[in-house]
Amino acid sequence: MSESFIPRDARGVIDTRTERLWLHPDGYVIAEVKPGLVADLDDAIKNVEAVATLAAGIPRPLLLDMRAHASFATRECREYYAGSEAQRVNLAAAMLVRSNVSRVIGNFFLGLNKTRFPFRLFADVDEAIAWLRSFITKDPSAPSDRT
Repeated sequence: MSESFIPRDARGVIDTRTERLWLHPDGYVIAEVKPGLVADLDDAIKNVEAVATLAAGIPRPLLLDMRAHASFATRECREYYAGSEAQRVNLAAAMLVRSNVSRVIGNFFLGLNKTRFPFRLFADVDEAIAWLRSFITKDPSAPSDRT
C-alpha cells in the first residue's frame, strides 16, 4: 500500500465514491484512487467536478495515484477522462503506477484513449511531481506545449 499524500486532517479534501482528492500547496491536484472499485461514467463526471472545485476555475496539473490499487474503469469512463471536460480542468496529468512494468502496460492502454492534455505514467513519485511542476506557471492562462 502506498503512503497517502493526503493528510487525514487536511482541509478541502473531497471524497467521491472512487477517489480522494486534495489541492497541494504547490498548485497541483492529487487524486488517490480507492481500492477495489470499477469506475463508471458517473464516477468520472463526479471526479472531474471535484478537480474543478479544488482548482477554483484554474486548470491545474493532476497527480493520480494508482500505485496501491488494482482498479478498472469502463470504456465510457476512460473516454470522459480523455475528453474536453477533463481538458477544461487539467493542464496535465501524471499517473503513478506500481512499477515500470505497470507503466509499459499503462502506456499501451493510454494509446487507446489519447487525452487532450499531456498525460504520462510514472513509477517514481519524484519524477511525476517534477514533471507536473513544469506545467505550473505564474500566469495559469498561459498555454503550455509540454508533453
